[in-house]
Order: sequence, then C-alpha cells, then structure tokens
Amino acid sequence: MSEDNQVEEFEPARVNPVAPAPVSEPKEGIQDVSESLNLNMIMDIPVDVHVEIGCTTLPVRDFLKLGVGSVLQLDRMVGEPADLIVNGKQIGRGDIVVVDETFGVRITSLVAEGELLSSC
Repeated sequence: MSEDNQVEEFEPARVNPVAPAPVSEPKEGIQDVSESLNLNMIMDIPVDVHVEIGCTTLPVRDFLKLGVGSVLQLDRMVGEPADLIVNGKQIGRGDIVVVDETFGVRITSLVAEGELLSSC
C-alpha cells in the first residue's frame, strides 16, 4: 500500500445514553397561580361597552334634516330589552334603569359561552 491509499483507523465513539427526566403532574395550586398571573396581566386592558336601545336606517337627505328636537323612530318597542355590546360583539341584553338620576342597564341575560366563542 502506498502512503496515499492509507486509511486511518479511528476509535469508535463512546455513546452514553441519557435518561429523560421523569414527567410529573403539576403540584396542587401551581396552575391556578399561573392562570391568575395571566388574568392579572389583562385586567387593566380597556374594553368598549355600548348599550343599544334600538336602531334605524334613513337616507342622507333625511339625516341632514335632523336638528334639535327631531325624533327618530327606532326598531324596538317600549319596554323591550337593550342590547349589551362589548368590543362590537353582543354579549347580553338588559333593561334600562335610572340610578341616582343617571341611566344604567340591569343585565337580564347573557349570551352562552359556547355561542360567544363560536362567533369569534
């Protein structure tokens, strides 16, 4: 054999198997703490809340005629509940009430959680 055709022999590599760490169930209360922290992170995020007592559609010509004292006829009857809308999604209905000379809404029904999630 010439020097060009020499093949070097190498020692085989040593492979040591590594045992994976045992999988354990989370300790009691740890998941609740992380969920609580995640919830606390979003508690100060503002949401837009609107109460819709009714609506109407009218042509621009009629809209431009509106002025002080104009009356718009809405699509709801007196006593019907108002829609409670959060960030553009209806989440419930309620009755208009007066509290200390200001208007408020007494929530009478909420949309089911499944319906709310499916509409996203």
